[in-house]
Amino acid sequence: MLREIKKLFQERRTISLSDLAIYFKIQESALDGILEKLVKKKFIEHINTECFACSSSCSSCSFASKEILYRIVKSGTIN
Repeated sequence: MLREIKKLFQERRTISLSDLAIYFKIQESALDGILEKLVKKKFIEHINTECFACSSSCSSCSFASKEILYRIVKSGTIN
């Protein structure tokens, strides 16, 4: 599955946690460990969503995106 996730990131560049869960037909919580491993290896990074209404980066108002996003940091060979 790790290889498939890496390939998907190389194709799409940015992916939400919910999209990954739907794609692999598993719960979001089941992906946490795998994604954390990829973050530690600096293959992907978590994208901090900012508040679009007040630009204070609070992420707590109704205008803030609640989507958890990740994007590829480096592309290259899949290890």
